[in-house]
Amino acid sequence: MFANNKMRENSGRLIKIYRERMHQGSKDKRFSCNEFILATKDHPFYEIVEGEPVCSRATLNRLERGQIIKDDELYVFFIEKLGFKVDDFPGVMSQVDLISDELFEAVELYDIKKIKEIDHKIEILFTRAKHYFYYGDIYEIFKIIIQYYLFAEYPNSATAERMFYTSFLLSSKIDEILKNILFDYFFFREMNMSYSEKISEQLIDYKNGSQISTVYIVFWLIYKERLLDALRYTEQGIVYFTKLNSIYYLGILYYTKALALHTGNKDNVKNYFDKSIEYLSKCGGRLAEKKLKENYFNVGYHYYFDKDYLLAKEYFEKFLSYKPKFTAHILHILECFEELNLPIDTALFRQIHLEDPNDNSTCKIFYEYFSMKINNAPAKDLQNYIMTDIHRLLINQYRSESILSYFKSELPKLVKITKKYKDIDSFNDFTSHKIA
Repeated sequence: MFANNKMRENSGRLIKIYRERMHQGSKDKRFSCNEFILATKDHPFYEIVEGEPVCSRATLNRLERGQIIKDDELYVFFIEKLGFKVDDFPGVMSQVDLISDELFEAVELYDIKKIKEIDHKIEILFTRAKHYFYYGDIYEIFKIIIQYYLFAEYPNSATAERMFYTSFLLSSKIDEILKNILFDYFFFREMNMSYSEKISEQLIDYKNGSQISTVYIVFWLIYKERLLDALRYTEQGIVYFTKLNSIYYLGILYYTKALALHTGNKDNVKNYFDKSIEYLSKCGGRLAEKKLKENYFNVGYHYYFDKDYLLAKEYFEKFLSYKPKFTAHILHILECFEELNLPIDTALFRQIHLEDPNDNSTCKIFYEYFSMKINNAPAKDLQNYIMTDIHRLLINQYRSESILSYFKSELPKLVKITKKYKDIDSFNDFTSHKIA
């Protein structure tokens, strides 16, 4: 089962993670410390009588803290109690170390071809092992990294949270790559600032001789309004990746530089925004394409926020050319066209679609309003929808300052036509309520 003491140490820590998650998730007493140490009919241990402890709670605590326990059968007992299969796969871990170094280098260079080759190696190496305790977790970490860089896919929420705690299984280099992905997920997708802050603190401490985490450190510094620090990190990253000739990371870093400058001084940033787009356009690969598409929207939004609607429209139209999935913030693009007194390009906007038409999420509520707008629904219908469906959503579930701002500017325009002035006061009143 164990190639070395490091595997024993890690296995103990992993047992604790799974036991606690199972206990907290199901409230099943079998996974409490008191019952977890008991021999059962299904899980015997040497000659110990059913219902008697196989070890003390103190021994379990030591094992779960990563202290080495001499009897390997005790590890096997606990692992099988968690529902996992146990076996030994000689030579796998030595190959894992080699693959880890290869993968780090390929990610740093954004070498899609190399990442695909490494993915093939991983599949062969873990053909059987991926179905067993410890090896399955390592395989999963590798696959999350591969899926992100090849297909721009995130892990789901439960997996991301678990990965935050299990990344210690592999080298510091793989840990760093995984934490980059998790920061991207928690900061941009989930907007979970608690996890984002924890990860950002870890990213600063890695000593792998790379600037691979610079991008995410900078985003956190900008969020914390530490703009001078953000620019310092960005410049260091640009120097590093220029020498490495990794144009993917240069594309991202030039965007973050423009963003930091734009936040503090709105002049002379267009060059850096455009540099970012130029580099990302040359990269190839789904992740670079995803970041490029996001850049078009984000740059457009910054100019929209500054009320430079003509420049915003330029970037928004490039974003729309990708036929993106709908998000609530696409409503700002409609407002940009309206501020320029331009007719809505119905054909262009109709390319935008819901990710799942059967979804009853918050996104669908905003999408219905979007559809009404591009199909020229009467002002009274639009206003009624805001004061009913949008009202319920904003007061109970979804609260975004930019979306609130959109509807606060949208409603007076409609009221000028409908003359239902009281709705403005009602809207401003309910948006002041706090969501529990």
